[in-house]
Amino acid sequence: MKKGIWISIVVLIVLGGGVAMAFALNGSDDIALTDDFTSSFLDPNVETDEGFHYFQSEKNNFSMWFPAGYYIEDDPTLYESEDHFEFLDFYEDETHLIEKGYSGFIQLKYRGNMTDHRAHLQLNRLLDDLSYDNQYEKLQTEETIIYYGSSYLTLEDKEGVIHDPATHSANRYFALVQSLDYKQFIVVKYGIFCKDKENCLINDDQESRFFDTLIQNIRFQK
Repeated sequence: MKKGIWISIVVLIVLGGGVAMAFALNGSDDIALTDDFTSSFLDPNVETDEGFHYFQSEKNNFSMWFPAGYYIEDDPTLYESEDHFEFLDFYEDETHLIEKGYSGFIQLKYRGNMTDHRAHLQLNRLLDDLSYDNQYEKLQTEETIIYYGSSYLTLEDKEGVIHDPATHSANRYFALVQSLDYKQFIVVKYGIFCKDKENCLINDDQESRFFDTLIQNIRFQK
């Protein structure tokens, strides 16, 4: 039975830790395909890279590559879909926590009818909450403008402490993906929960490739 064991990214931040994420999960036991709610958003006829499925949001605001092995929590407090606002939590199948010792969590927030100024206000809030020393990179594609970064966070005296990802393996990733007309954006947060953080080794290259694939395949539809 699936369980939403992480209510928000805050829980992941408190728990901390992380390890590399597996891509090849396209088999028939993939929870993304067997979960009725999650599979209703997926189109198996659209080609993606191995380990991902094509996803279309409920209001057709955006599409993306949805990671295999994840499901969408349909709890009304964790899922919302409106014309100009969508909020989704993606949870990795918790059997992976038992089998592999780790699980991931992805949170997306879509906003439409925006301006460039409001997007940058959101970016500043994102950097304040999740970046080390306001570090981030910018990438412009044919479809989007992407502001993204990573960091490593530990819990010290009940306070979250952000560390430089250049000296610590990142256990969280963040991005703001913006449409070229500045009217739409999506905030993406990705965190990794490790069952035994003392013995977890993070594959930085693999985690970074996973997150890059995720954010670079977001497309705005309206």
